[in-house]
Amino acid sequence: MFTFYKETNLEQWISSMLLENRIFTPADLYDLECIAEAFDVKLLFSDSPSFSDNELRVIFIDKRASDARARTVFFHELCHVLRHAGDQRYMPELFEQAQEFEAEAFVLYATMPFYMFSQLELPDRKWDALHLVSETFNVTLDLAEQRLEQIYRREMNGSLAAERRSQELTNHRKNRQPTWSPETQRILKQLNRQLLAKGMPGYRDKGLL
Repeated sequence: MFTFYKETNLEQWISSMLLENRIFTPADLYDLECIAEAFDVKLLFSDSPSFSDNELRVIFIDKRASDARARTVFFHELCHVLRHAGDQRYMPELFEQAQEFEAEAFVLYATMPFYMFSQLELPDRKWDALHLVSETFNVTLDLAEQRLEQIYRREMNGSLAAERRSQELTNHRKNRQPTWSPETQRILKQLNRQLLAKGMPGYRDKGLL
């Protein structure tokens, strides 16, 4: 269904990590404690706001959060633990923003990996497709919409890029067509008829006419 979609480097890294830990289906993503264990991260539930400690490799999740919300927060914090260093309270604002931007992208890729997403039979109606994605991956409708639109957008961009490359190749081939003098063309046509009469490929087949 998604012929032209291209994964980003971060997305490829996440997919590789998930597959290495035998996470193959959406159901494998449901148990956060198993995922945390697979990545050698300790997961704790508490009555306090969610946060993570990179050095101790521990994630605290607010147990009052819904399953879908807890999943979003977990993967956000998992990104910090696996890929980031330092305490955001003491780092430059731009550096903190870069980490947060990557963590938000991480959530989309990890909660709805493309190698799973691409197996879905999506309904034509967007609302139905959103509900299918949300229910399949146990994420909020808002998160499902972000991922769905992201994939559709990249698929469209990939399709347009492929079309441009095809057109450029066609134009390049046209520009490479040789230009012969009238006398040379007359001789080539004469030889072409002789080749065809013998059942051999003509000069037109070779792109010379």
